[in-house]
Amino acid sequence: MTSSRTPGISRRNFLLGSGLAAAAAAGAGLVGCAPQAPAAAPGADDLAATGEGAATAGEGNVYVSIAEQLNPQDYDYRQNSGDLSQVLSPWKLGNMEFSNRIVKSAAGSNYENGGWDAFVEYYRRLAAGGTEMIWVENFAHIFLPYKNAINANIDEFTDEQVRQLTDAIHAEGAKCGTQTDIMGSAFYKEVSARGGHDAQYFTLEEIDYMVDSYVAAAKKFKAWGFDAWELNCAGNNQTQWFFSKSRNHRDDEYGSQTFENRVRFISRVIDAVHEEVGEDFPIQVLMDAINESDQLIGENAEFNTVEDNIEIAKLLEKAGVASLHMRLGPQEQHATQFLGDLYFDTRGGIGSTSFGGQFDFTRHFQGKLVANHDGCGLMLNLSKMFKDAVSIPVGTVTYLDPAHAPDFMNQAIADGMCDFMMMNRPLTVDPQHVNKLKEGKIDEIRPCTRCCHCWNDTVKGDPYSTEGFGGSCYCCRLDPIRDNVGQEEKGMPGWFDPPAGEGSKNVMVVGAGPAGMEAARIAAERGYTVTLYDKKSSTGGMLSFAAAIKGPHQNLEDYSVWSRADLERKGVNIVTDTEVDAAFIKEQAPDVAILALGGARDSLGLEGDGETNVISIDDIVNAADTIGQNVTIVGGNMQATDVAAYLMEQGKNVTIVTPENANMLAKGQSIWCKRFALPILYAHGMKVWQESELVSAAGGVATVKTATGTETPYACDTVIEAMDMLPNKAMLDELSGIEAYAVGDCDDPYNIEYAIRAGNFCARAI
Repeated sequence: MTSSRTPGISRRNFLLGSGLAAAAAAGAGLVGCAPQAPAAAPGADDLAATGEGAATAGEGNVYVSIAEQLNPQDYDYRQNSGDLSQVLSPWKLGNMEFSNRIVKSAAGSNYENGGWDAFVEYYRRLAAGGTEMIWVENFAHIFLPYKNAINANIDEFTDEQVRQLTDAIHAEGAKCGTQTDIMGSAFYKEVSARGGHDAQYFTLEEIDYMVDSYVAAAKKFKAWGFDAWELNCAGNNQTQWFFSKSRNHRDDEYGSQTFENRVRFISRVIDAVHEEVGEDFPIQVLMDAINESDQLIGENAEFNTVEDNIEIAKLLEKAGVASLHMRLGPQEQHATQFLGDLYFDTRGGIGSTSFGGQFDFTRHFQGKLVANHDGCGLMLNLSKMFKDAVSIPVGTVTYLDPAHAPDFMNQAIADGMCDFMMMNRPLTVDPQHVNKLKEGKIDEIRPCTRCCHCWNDTVKGDPYSTEGFGGSCYCCRLDPIRDNVGQEEKGMPGWFDPPAGEGSKNVMVVGAGPAGMEAARIAAERGYTVTLYDKKSSTGGMLSFAAAIKGPHQNLEDYSVWSRADLERKGVNIVTDTEVDAAFIKEQAPDVAILALGGARDSLGLEGDGETNVISIDDIVNAADTIGQNVTIVGGNMQATDVAAYLMEQGKNVTIVTPENANMLAKGQSIWCKRFALPILYAHGMKVWQESELVSAAGGVATVKTATGTETPYACDTVIEAMDMLPNKAMLDELSGIEAYAVGDCDDPYNIEYAIRAGNFCARAI
């Protein structure tokens, strides 16, 4: 097969532009950029949003991003001097004292799917792991008799049941509160059905009813042993409707004409709760720091500015609120209100929304976000403004992970950017997170990869849709415990920790990708003797390739480095540069062999010619010089759309041809990352031919055939084969007499999450 060479693009320039050259150095420090001289930890004045002083991303890059560097990033923010004295310093909330600034936010765990005991154990493990203040998710719907399809009603829980939860947390030396919101309730839907999300649709009787409901809930929560209560007054909750002029068009004493009017409803709640349960039950308010439209970008005339919300915060303090939790306030997309780093996930599309628009962070959100650090510490400038305006503790959220950027987070506390850091995803990935920070074992903390599988995700075989909530699980890419423990039908052996091994066994794992590394890690944790083989010179499989294509946002190189180190800590014998076949396995005679060989690649059978070349997705690095301007990617999986974003960032024109329905596009991607990636790719010109096949590619032209039989030619100088992987487990048939299993893409190709899960479950079962 011959191929054309794109003029003016050398392999060296391609590597520099793509970030692949830097990926090799990821383990040395920064992911996604070449090593640089250590910089001083940023102070308050350095945590500026992007602007004239921001470094231009991509300097020396021959390519122009699809975003034309609208929101340039500085990835040099992850230094670690070893000083976490500020993160691990004491603070107070009400009459409670804590020794560190890390607080578990009230984000959903979904462990209750495994039964109440699993729910309790999840929170107990967080407390045992050093998290001293834990906010339990909104698990009890308080507006009765309106039935909530998401949460159980508050009268469905027994005192003994909830006491089991709070007692377990307290027994580990931690404090706990719970959150109340109204999202998803039948009452919320009933009111919004009168005309929309606007406080004007509440009657005075309904306002009284809500106040009474909050008071009744507070009495139960305190009796159940909770130490504090968080009122969700952000996002799409009814309390936020009162706060915002855009959602409050009342003309009475609850209207938006004055800030006192806007706060009147929640002030009534606070006063009534304190009168009924006492002043020693601290109330924290979760509120938007700033509001902006992410559907119709810039159409925000009635939205609250940061100055508006500061005035509300002052009145909340006056009303007796004990602390404030500040969150981002985009109007339409709930996920980004607490997962604001979703705006940074799509390669080449920083600032992209799920509606196909793109923020200019120097202007939108009043230019106040820390928007040049990949979403890390996004809210710190805003929380500082609130902290300076009130005397009660102020915390904030959005990837405030001291293990990810130690000096950055430590300096943020030192400079008074916030009093406490709300975390969820990193604590779920590693419940021992805080203890490891205290013990100086930061390198042993399993890194969160920010893939968002953990929040309303889809599972393999379910319909994929960008409309509404298409998810049916709350999984974790790296920790298969989440949404599997306690549910025998999902095939996970055992409880939270793997069971001790039965006797002594020699386990041989072939293939050091995500599935193989996890299988080896768990088998060794159970006490077995484990040897891990790989034909490459390093472990990680395709993780480095995936990191280079996706970019630094998802911390995949971090995870690869952590996995290798954890294998070594657990005593796994790692053998690289070794090709393993069935004869070698038989010669070694292990008690158990686990094959994690990776999947097989299919081919279109198209030869191409000098004007249109055909390459495999695996070869886009080695054949980089042959990738032309007009690229067709055949396949509709996550790898295909990731490569599309990667190439479009370089200014390529990308067409996708897939045999499946367009709703299946990006399958294997988490629903939230997908929901943000596809609109920006469409907006920048990606064409998708669904339920179609590529019938020819030659002479600078490709021809696609649709389900109706029509054929359409279009310009194409490169075809990339990115079809779904195929199983690759033929070696099993050659291992008669040996207990052997195939896991991950070798057995059932899909994505990183399913590969790790397969390796984990297999190693638990042997």
